[in-house]
Amino acid sequence: MSTKQKDILYKAIELFNQFGYTSVGIDRIISESKVAKMTFYKYFPSKDILITECLRERDRLIRASISKALEASTDPYQQLKIIFDWFENWFYQDDFYGCMFIKALDELPHHTASLDVARAYKNWTTDTFNEILKDMKLVEHKRLSIQICLLLDGAIIYEQLFRNHKAISSAWNVATTMIDQAQRA
Repeated sequence: MSTKQKDILYKAIELFNQFGYTSVGIDRIISESKVAKMTFYKYFPSKDILITECLRERDRLIRASISKALEASTDPYQQLKIIFDWFENWFYQDDFYGCMFIKALDELPHHTASLDVARAYKNWTTDTFNEILKDMKLVEHKRLSIQICLLLDGAIIYEQLFRNHKAISSAWNVATTMIDQAQRA
C-alpha cells in the first residue's frame, strides 16, 4: 500500500469512527488527508469502496491486536479475561466512539460489501470465544460464545452512551457468572 493510499485510508477510518459514514463526505477526507482528488479516486473509486476498505483494515487491526494479546496466556479463563481487558483498554482511548461495524449496520443497512466485512468480524469474535470456551470444556460453548458477544456489543453501546467505564466490568461479571453456572463436559 502506498503512503498516500494509507494516508487516505487511515484518515477515513479516523473520520468515520468519530462522525459516522453518512456525515463524512469525500471532500472532507480528501482535504484532511492532504491528497489531490485525482489521487483519492485512483485508490478509492467510490465512497462505498473506501468504507469497505476501512472496515477491512479495522478488522485486520483488531484481529491482530487481540491475537497478539492472547499470546500472553494459554489458560482459557485467562484468555477470556485478556479479551475483556482489551475491550476495557479500548474504551479508555480518547478515540473511542463505538464500534465501526455496529455503525455500518446502523447507517448502511443496504451496503452489502461493508455488512459482509462486519459479519466476518463478528463471526471471528464469536469463533474466538467459542474456541476458548470449548477449551474450558463447557458443554454449550457455542451458545455461550454468542451470549458473550452480545454482552460485549451491549457494553460497547453502553460505554459509548454513558462514558462511565462501568460497562465492561458489568459484562465481565455476567460472563463469569454464566461460565461458572455452565455445565462442563
